[in-house]
Amino acid sequence: MIRFKFAALSLFTFLMAGCAPLIIFGAGTAAGVAGYKYYQGALTVVFQAPFMKTWDGTLTALGEMQLEIESSDHDLTSGTIRAKRSDKKEVKVSLAYKSAKETEVVIRVGLFGDKEASLAIKDRIAQVLNRN
Repeated sequence: MIRFKFAALSLFTFLMAGCAPLIIFGAGTAAGVAGYKYYQGALTVVFQAPFMKTWDGTLTALGEMQLEIESSDHDLTSGTIRAKRSDKKEVKVSLAYKSAKETEVVIRVGLFGDKEASLAIKDRIAQVLNRN
């Protein structure tokens, strides 16, 4: 009985540590996405890509989705893109440098947020980043 408990505890420890959950349960929804959360109408995503590559990829993704870019401005560590969809809903995408290989992106669609539309934008940005 003690061996069984030890084996079960060892297996549980292995599964909860390091990369084992990724190996067993899959590496995530899209390559290049370190994680994301939707909270109070905004989707926050961490892309595993440098800031400028993510900036360019976001502009490309929004263009491919046929959103009208109204303004885009950035400095070395942050930037904001404002666009409009064909239904005139505003889209705001804020980017922030996290590290040399990570960029945090916050996506808000409309005044109160639209989770499905935000996820679609996240997925398109990930597709563009994976192409380059």
